[in-house]
Amino acid sequence: MSQAVLARLRSAAVRGMGKVWGMRYGRRLAAVIVTVLLLASTAACGESNVAQETPAGPTIAIGVAEDEPGLSWFNDGHYSGFDITVARYVAKSLGYADKQIDFKSVTPHNGTQLLEQGKADLVVSALPMAATALAAIEYAGPYLVANQELLIHSEEKSTLTSSKALAGKTVCTAMGSGAEANLLKAIPGVIVKPRGTYPQCLTALMVGEADAVSADGALLSGLARSYGGTYLAVLADPIAKAEHGVLVRAGNTQLAGEVDQALKAMRRDGSWGRAVEALRRD
Repeated sequence: MSQAVLARLRSAAVRGMGKVWGMRYGRRLAAVIVTVLLLASTAACGESNVAQETPAGPTIAIGVAEDEPGLSWFNDGHYSGFDITVARYVAKSLGYADKQIDFKSVTPHNGTQLLEQGKADLVVSALPMAATALAAIEYAGPYLVANQELLIHSEEKSTLTSSKALAGKTVCTAMGSGAEANLLKAIPGVIVKPRGTYPQCLTALMVGEADAVSADGALLSGLARSYGGTYLAVLADPIAKAEHGVLVRAGNTQLAGEVDQALKAMRRDGSWGRAVEALRRD
């Protein structure tokens, strides 16, 4: 993306902040909006992060997200987060060292496509199992059971005291995440506007195009900590529960079984519990 385009994005973000928020939050909030907007626009323009180290020898391709702080995050050429810990544990159980893992960037919208196209062997991401009930996909797990919740502006916690208060308001979700169906069922009159990624939803929230973002509570907490500071808060009023599984291509029954055994071993030896504690601390 050209510097001129980036400059226009920065200018538009600051103008949007002024229109929606007035001057209450000043330069600090403007910087938050610009950070989120540039993250989303970079992904939309197809620019890549710093390339990870080239895998050596036989490899396993694992689809993971790059933009979910706490769960699956790519920064300075390295992946980190709960999902990444799960992916590495499973890969090791299957006989692959860390340097043999070929991480593939996925979104909730395209994760299953990578499997169907043979571009990934596994997908380990914040993708509810119920949202991907396709004949072309099998599951192992779940490796995480999470509550679907809402991310809102902190100043609105006094008025948006429950998910029902979002009736008639706009909520952003990531396409393919499964959150939209749960919202429509739980909140009569809610207006759901999906976007391609969670950072895009966060941008919509920050500039006033959405009243809330809905996803897993863990994912929302990571977004709030990383980008929102004290201006965003999670409304801990569960909308639904989502079981997250490791996805494999249909017909790979043996691989699905091996992954399932690896996930059970991860719980038995305490690795899963330590990963959860790290997720809570982050």
